[in-house]
Amino acid sequence: MKINKAYKFRLYPNKEQEIMFYKTTGCCRFIYNYFLDQSIKRYEKEKKFLFTYDMTYQLPELKKQYPFLKEVNSQSLVCACMNLDNAFKKFIKKQAKFPKFKKKGIGESFCNPQNNKLDKNKIRIQKVGWVKCKIHREIEGKIKSVTITRNCDKWYSSILTEQEIEEKFKTYNNPVGIDVGIKEFAFLSNGENIPNPEYYRKFEGKLAIANRRLAKKKIGSKNFIKQKKKVQKIYSKIYNSRKDFLHKKSKDIVDRYDLIGVENLNINGIIKNKHLSKSISDSSWGTFVNYLEYKSLWNNKTIQKVDRFYPSSQLCSECGNRKLMPLSQRTYACEDCGAIIDRDYNASKNIEKEAIRLAFENLPSGRRNVKPVELEGCFRL
Repeated sequence: MKINKAYKFRLYPNKEQEIMFYKTTGCCRFIYNYFLDQSIKRYEKEKKFLFTYDMTYQLPELKKQYPFLKEVNSQSLVCACMNLDNAFKKFIKKQAKFPKFKKKGIGESFCNPQNNKLDKNKIRIQKVGWVKCKIHREIEGKIKSVTITRNCDKWYSSILTEQEIEEKFKTYNNPVGIDVGIKEFAFLSNGENIPNPEYYRKFEGKLAIANRRLAKKKIGSKNFIKQKKKVQKIYSKIYNSRKDFLHKKSKDIVDRYDLIGVENLNINGIIKNKHLSKSISDSSWGTFVNYLEYKSLWNNKTIQKVDRFYPSSQLCSECGNRKLMPLSQRTYACEDCGAIIDRDYNASKNIEKEAIRLAFENLPSGRRNVKPVELEGCFRL
């Protein structure tokens, strides 16, 4: 089975190379905004958007009209057109909002899809040359493209590769159910709970002070630029800390368990709660589940999503009795069997049971005649 895997490394360009990076990101931003404007005007008249073929067809004429576009790699400009094409397709499928115009200094990046080469601690980029790169791990597979990004005055390369992994026979010996929350980041059905690090809450005070100082600076002045970099560093610290935490926890869970049950939550709907939105965003449940999904695929493990309307918090994990559980009630006390259990722990056990049932239903027809046997929390086929 073929998979795509990316490797991210820090770049150390010299002054000339950094100038070329800025030129390329600027030209890609210009192309993206130009065709977005043209698409909006075309839609008003013909009710149609511009897509990749229409945009790339106009590129040669645009280069004559704007000669500075000739200074950068033409393939990077084509990638900018493809990015806009994908944005329109996601909007049409109602998977994302209508694309916005790109701003200078925000999300600066460009893609180099061809003729990428690596040599120890260097990477070759079209029209830039060999750039010093901190390659801290071995790259496997065939290199498909290299994306250059800028964050807090630091440049990074994301090397996308195509790899062939061996598909192994899946086992279900170690199932686990995961109930995500706010007070605790996640509760596992084996009784383990993962504390919520709350990185945004930790830096919230420092971030508020930095933003107030930024608001008092004159826009565009040197002091404004200096203070803006300080604000960006705080945001970067929060993002990197959260990402590191999610990667480590998801990797640990995938390594230990064969079947992982999670709730298919409507996070976009839940986040509209004005009292909980900040805490939910800080927890990044969606990113956590996304990491579990692709890491499970890479390691031949199974992740089973449980329907969002499944009453995992209302059912007793011991006898199956159901009762209403308001959010303020943190302990589940069953009137039928007398079980007293933590609300989140109870929900995680119910999620595990439902995930086992769904996984058994989704088995190939040739293996369905073997019933699952639950022995000490194990699911054996």
